[in-house]
Amino acid sequence: MPKSICLLLVILFISCSSSRSGQSEKNTKPGEDYVYADFTGSLKAEKIAKLKDYYNWKEEEILIINYRQPLLDCHFNNHKITSDSKKWWTEFYSKIDTDNSLNISVFADGEKIREKMDNRKFFDDKDDFLLNNFFIRKKSCFGIFVVNQQGDYFQYNGHYSEKQVETFIMELKGQRNRG
Repeated sequence: MPKSICLLLVILFISCSSSRSGQSEKNTKPGEDYVYADFTGSLKAEKIAKLKDYYNWKEEEILIINYRQPLLDCHFNNHKITSDSKKWWTEFYSKIDTDNSLNISVFADGEKIREKMDNRKFFDDKDDFLLNNFFIRKKSCFGIFVVNQQGDYFQYNGHYSEKQVETFIMELKGQRNRG
């Protein structure tokens, strides 16, 4: 193999192995945990109004959306709602202060399990609003979207931790230690 091709392959390998995905916004203050979010921002009034209308979000300070990506984007059926999964989610959120928060699950393909949708805790992604505006940017099986009444939000795609959700809520409530 010519030396120029070998050199090109080595350079390509090194450049690919050291590249980072532009995955998250991170706090970099000493002593603070990182906030891993794929996207952060602020919504305009019309998107806040849609969230309120579509998901019965009233006076709660925070809306927590546990999002299930489309079935085709996941390697297993991420749309199952069982007593075991309900118990798992209850335990997951028992470690997080969700006072004054509406905590729901939204399914990209909710129409395929319509009999499970109660429009109180489990919702279909109406008009694919969340998918088209937030979750199409990075595919995975799950995601989290946490937003406050002013429209400030954090979004993460993939498996997320209690610490991430807790930190998102604290940030949006303005309660995080800002040292």
